[in-house]
Amino acid sequence: MSKQLKFRFKKTLKKADFVHADLEYHKELMPEAQKLFSETVENLVSCLSEEDQERLKKIGRHKQEIFEQQALQQVLERINKQKENILEKEVSLSGNEARALVPTVAEVTEEPQEQPEKRKLMELKKLFHRIAEQTHPDKVGTRGFSNKEVLRLEKVFKKALTAYNENNWYILYSIALNLELEIGGIDQEHIDWVEEDIRKTLSAIAQVGRLVAWVWYVGDEQSKARALKDYFQQMYGFVYPGL
Repeated sequence: MSKQLKFRFKKTLKKADFVHADLEYHKELMPEAQKLFSETVENLVSCLSEEDQERLKKIGRHKQEIFEQQALQQVLERINKQKENILEKEVSLSGNEARALVPTVAEVTEEPQEQPEKRKLMELKKLFHRIAEQTHPDKVGTRGFSNKEVLRLEKVFKKALTAYNENNWYILYSIALNLELEIGGIDQEHIDWVEEDIRKTLSAIAQVGRLVAWVWYVGDEQSKARALKDYFQQMYGFVYPGL
């Protein structure tokens, strides 16, 4: 690896670390934002006349039914996609925990395919295989670790399994580094994979940032009032007095 490539990769990893930390920040605070925003909305609704309250409740129930139907459809689509990934990558479910069918030696050592996507899938399989050797519950349970360490490694395995199913090379690479596994050579393609993960992570952050509860949560007084006004107008078609 050239010196330039080495430091470009290091720089890209640091950027990925930062955006993942930012995503974790949003995910950790979002439940509180939703809770406080909902409580504020409920307090505002309680200040309205009984007639307006009843009208808003009817509209809310109707929209909730539509939302639940859409959410159910999204869950089913996500489950079907996960099943496709599991079948494609030879991951099976056994008993009450997820088990990965570890690739054979022949699969792990065969030459990478010419196509970039096939090469990435093979790299993912190699990394996941090595991580599973260190963290799979069946293997960890026979090594005399403490219960605390067994639980820690089980969480690492589940995180790696999720990353593997989501084609996330950056997460698998980071886990491998934390486990002090020796990693092979890095090239431009690996940098491209990390940059792809950065783009997806930034997109996930942006999705949270556009939610009205988040805009209200992090905003100043004017922003909070505007977010509440927009919410009542979009949710109920109702102009709340004084907002």
